[in-house]
Amino acid sequence: MRITLQDIADKLGVTKAAVSMALRNNPRISAERRKEIQRIASELGYEPDPFLSRLSAYRSQKNVARPEGVIAWLNHWNEPKNLRGFHEFDLYWRGAKEAARRLGYLLEEVIWTKDRPAREIEQELTARGVLGLLLPPHKRDVDWQDFDWKRFSLVRFGLSVRKPDSNLVTSDHQRAMVMAVKKIHELGYRRIGLIFSWEHDRSIGGNIYGGFIWATRLLGIQNPIPPLDSETDATETTDIAKRNLQTWLKRHKPDAILTTRPETISLLRELGYRVPGDIAVAGTSVYDIPVDGGIDQRPKAIGGVAAKMLIKQISLNERGEPDDPCRILVESRWKDGKTVPRKTPAEPSARRARA
Repeated sequence: MRITLQDIADKLGVTKAAVSMALRNNPRISAERRKEIQRIASELGYEPDPFLSRLSAYRSQKNVARPEGVIAWLNHWNEPKNLRGFHEFDLYWRGAKEAARRLGYLLEEVIWTKDRPAREIEQELTARGVLGLLLPPHKRDVDWQDFDWKRFSLVRFGLSVRKPDSNLVTSDHQRAMVMAVKKIHELGYRRIGLIFSWEHDRSIGGNIYGGFIWATRLLGIQNPIPPLDSETDATETTDIAKRNLQTWLKRHKPDAILTTRPETISLLRELGYRVPGDIAVAGTSVYDIPVDGGIDQRPKAIGGVAAKMLIKQISLNERGEPDDPCRILVESRWKDGKTVPRKTPAEPSARRARA
């Protein structure tokens, strides 16, 4: 016989509503009381009714739920305002906020400045009734100090944050690269080059480089153009980057470029190349690279999926780093644009030597 919420309520001498809220970690029930109710439910062998769960999910799609909990977007950037200055990251936030609201949760940003100890942040999160944390992209060397992750449900965005080793949601970068190279090829380009940051690609598992090389193999491209590693934001000056780009262009003569770098268009124009007249340019992100054609990584959808995943973990009382962390990969889409138009035989290619 299935154990019901009423059975648990009768056992404890509380209302059915109190049991329901406790099992969903509603902060209106004290933490001590929630643990007691969850313990008794486990001892009695309670399992949620799948049909009622589906009904609840259906209702949540039809109506905006009343806020019942809080999840936090933890911002530990050296310059916190710069995080959502990236359009993609801002869309992560927007997608997560909308999904959380539909499911009855508030998403709040918690800014962790360099001068604040981990314990102080934990206390703030507890005081604000935070049940789960969304960890947006950070630099790989981010210092979380001795933060106690076991107190919260956790979901990361992307692979840049290595610790905590939580579940994560990100774009399927490799499949996106294969899709993009194939699309550029379908548009008539045959000398397709890649400009990327090796250091950044290493932080996401080499999926940019790997996807590009795999796509050239699938398309049977003979002697593909070797990718250009460009690190202008860290190790190179603009003059060095421009010189390296010019050498690469003269040597390999691409007619189309797929780039991860926001400065590619401006450098090409400074070198006298017309975009797209001489060289077509597509971006691996149409949100943060100044092109209108390329990969739409669907950051708002990524944000929504991350929030839903986090709230599911909260409902199941899953805290801290899981024993078997998983990844959800969201499919990207191709976006047509003027910077990478369909090529016609009459169009010139970037084969002219530049001084």
